Amino acid sequence: MIGFETARGRSILIAACTLIISVAFCGLAYASGGGDGGHGGSVTDLLYRILNFVLMVIILVVVVRKTTIKEFFSNRKEEIRKKLEDLKRDKEIAESRCNELEQKFKEFELQKKEIIEQFKADGALEKKKIIAEARERAIQILAQTDLTIEREIQAARNRLRQDVVELAATRAEEIIAGQIKESDQDNLVNEFIESVEKLH
Repeated sequence: MIGFETARGRSILIAACTLIISVAFCGLAYASGGGDGGHGGSVTDLLYRILNFVLMVIILVVVVRKTTIKEFFSNRKEEIRKKLEDLKRDKEIAESRCNELEQKFKEFELQKKEIIEQFKADGALEKKKIIAEARERAIQILAQTDLTIEREIQAARNRLRQDVVELAATRAEEIIAGQIKESDQDNLVNEFIESVEKLH
């Protein structure tokens, strides 16, 4: 509909009212005049006037509607243009954001690969370190074991020698005791005492 607050709307309203009032007064004047006695002419003239009035009203309605439609489509076109501009701007922002996210995703993938490779390298180094430490520890354990075995063997040898010496001494005592007489024992004791006295 026409906005009558604008100057154009007010002028259209004034023109329409003026035409309607003019036609109405013309009709009243003609009806009150009575004509010149012929009813056929007056009816035809009235029909022409009514037809003119209807045509004028139709033209007025068309003009009013046409003006409203033009304004409507003009406003609508402006709104659509603004919406298209907004949508275009939003699309550009969304595309920019999408490109930015794709770039970040690619960077993230690269960083992920670098981190995985770093973990693999660190794991390989740690594995080598653990294996080297285990080998060194095994070598130490083997060396300690060899040393312990060597000591045990040496201790066993010493015990065996001690046992052999003791057994030999015991056996020698038995043999000597069986072969030495009392006089030989006295001679041995005397010799021992003399040798001790010589030492002092």
